[in-house]
Amino acid sequence: MLNRQDGFITNMTSRILAKMACWSRELMDGSDLHFYLTWLKDQLRIPENEYIQSVARCLQMMLRIDEYRYAFVAVDGISTLVSVLSGRHNFQIQYQLVFCLWVLTFNPTLSEKMNKFNAIPILADILSDSVKEKVTRIVVAVFRNLIEKPEDNQICKEHCIAMVQSKVLKHLDILQQRKFEDEDIQADITFLSEKLQESIVDLSSFDEYGTEVKSGRLEWSPVHRSEKFWRENAVRLTEKNYEILKILIHILESSKDPLVLSVACYDIGEFVRHYPRGKTIIEQLGGKQVVMALLSHQDSNVRYEALLSVQKLMVHNWEYLGKKLEQETKLPAKASA
Repeated sequence: MLNRQDGFITNMTSRILAKMACWSRELMDGSDLHFYLTWLKDQLRIPENEYIQSVARCLQMMLRIDEYRYAFVAVDGISTLVSVLSGRHNFQIQYQLVFCLWVLTFNPTLSEKMNKFNAIPILADILSDSVKEKVTRIVVAVFRNLIEKPEDNQICKEHCIAMVQSKVLKHLDILQQRKFEDEDIQADITFLSEKLQESIVDLSSFDEYGTEVKSGRLEWSPVHRSEKFWRENAVRLTEKNYEILKILIHILESSKDPLVLSVACYDIGEFVRHYPRGKTIIEQLGGKQVVMALLSHQDSNVRYEALLSVQKLMVHNWEYLGKKLEQETKLPAKASA
């Protein structure tokens, strides 16, 4: 009946299936489970779906059961939830979909995977815009689970850094000034504030940089322009099979934001300048072609940073050419004067 054309019939069917799957003696499994969870996921992606609350309610029920959590993740469920949450929705939909993420994070393995889907920056945006206590409460609860549930301490640390990078600490300071009827939310806010403050003490500039790159939200933060940072940390961009460099190149291929593209171009150029084999590594990873493609970008700042980056990739005496380029870009103005 999920294949019927009538939206009312399919969504009432879905609600019945969820109750049967959750309350029956035997769990749904195999092809039935795969089909049903795929149907729910696809329904979330339908623009302005009038039944999205009903779909989300089914998922809220299903994802309380651990076997169903793994099956949902297997059909790209987390990515779908995060993608839908990145759009504009009313507070009720936000609450229900964040609730789905919350129940997923009770599984330690899944909580460790959560920010690979860029969940923390999206949830931080929702927290900063939220005016409803129920939405604030559930986002804060997800953040607490992302720190408490992972069994890998390094991942807990990375989650803390991602939250700091996404300005969650600033939002928590604001929330601490408010009075909430729910005692749990106050306890969660206090817990998060303490943990994030602790993480700042141990936060190195490279940790901060790595988290910023992984978030895909690059801006001209101090580390990018710091000669000392690149001199000391360029080699670290080669760690974990060039993880950071690969992300930077992916950003150059996929981002539409001129600021993000400009910063990524600059960073690749600085890596090449400060790491002896940087030029060879970037070429092997396909970064040179990607940067060169941005030489014709419509934004002048992107073109400029791409040009400087290409110079660092092409020649050794980049500083001389960089200054020469700056002089040449200023010459027409002087001539007209």
